[in-house]
Amino acid sequence: MKRNYTISIPAGFFWKRLLPAMALIGIFGSIGGILVVDRLIMPNVVGVNRDVVTVPNVVRMPFDEGREAFFKAGLLTEVRGKEYDDTIPENFIVSQNPEAMSRVKKGRKITVVVSRGEEIGIIPDVRNVTERQARIIMKKAGFTLGKVKKVFSDGKPVDIVIDAFPASGTTTSREIEVDLFVSKGPKPTHAEVPNLVGESLKTAKQQIVESGLVVGAISYQNNPSLLPGTIISQSAAPGSSVPLESKLNLVVSVIR
Repeated sequence: MKRNYTISIPAGFFWKRLLPAMALIGIFGSIGGILVVDRLIMPNVVGVNRDVVTVPNVVRMPFDEGREAFFKAGLLTEVRGKEYDDTIPENFIVSQNPEAMSRVKKGRKITVVVSRGEEIGIIPDVRNVTERQARIIMKKAGFTLGKVKKVFSDGKPVDIVIDAFPASGTTTSREIEVDLFVSKGPKPTHAEVPNLVGESLKTAKQQIVESGLVVGAISYQNNPSLLPGTIISQSAAPGSSVPLESKLNLVVSVIR
C-alpha cells in the first residue's frame, strides 16, 4: 500500500524565515554566476585577456637586457631619469613602473630609472692628453665636463690638457663639473691687427682684446653719413703685425 508523507511547516516560520532565506540564496547564487561568467568565462571567449601581459622584473638588470625583456613581452621602455646609487652599477636599472608581475596591455610603456653608479668618484688624470681624449676619459669616469679654458703654455703643445680643476686625483661628487685648462701654445710676441673700420665701438673693443692687443685712445669725429659709434679709422693698418699688447687707437663717428 502506497503511503504519502507530508512535512508540516508552521506558516509563520515559512513566511518569516524560510522564504527570505531561500530568496537570499537565489540572489547571491545569481550574482556569483554572473561574476564567474563575466570575469572568467567571457574574457577567454571574446579574447579580452589576449592583449594583457605580465610585466617582467628588470630591477638590477643591465639596461639593454631589461629593454630586451620588455620587448619580448610586447612592452616598450621609457627612461624616466638617472640617479646615483651606491649599490647598483652604472647603466643598471634601479626601479620600474608598473612593478614586476603587474598585468598591463601590450604596447604599454614601462618607465625605468637607470643608475649612474656611485656618486663619489676620483677625478681621472687627463694631463698631457688632447682635449678630445680628456672628454672621453671624463665621461667614462662618470664626470661632467665644465668650462674649457684655453691658455698660453711654453711647455705644452696646442690642444694638450695642462691641468683640471678640481685637480686630477681629487675625490669628490660626480655632480661637480670639472674644468679643463688646455694649451693654445707658446705666448706669441706679435699680434695681427684686425680690420675694425665700419664696426661698432663695442665690437671693435672685443676684437682688439681677442687679438691680444689693448684698446688705446678713443677720439670722436662728426660724420652724419655713419651711425653714431661706428669706427672711422684705426691707428695701425689691418693685417699688420705689431708687438703683443700694443695699444690700438680708434676714431669713432658722432653726429653734432
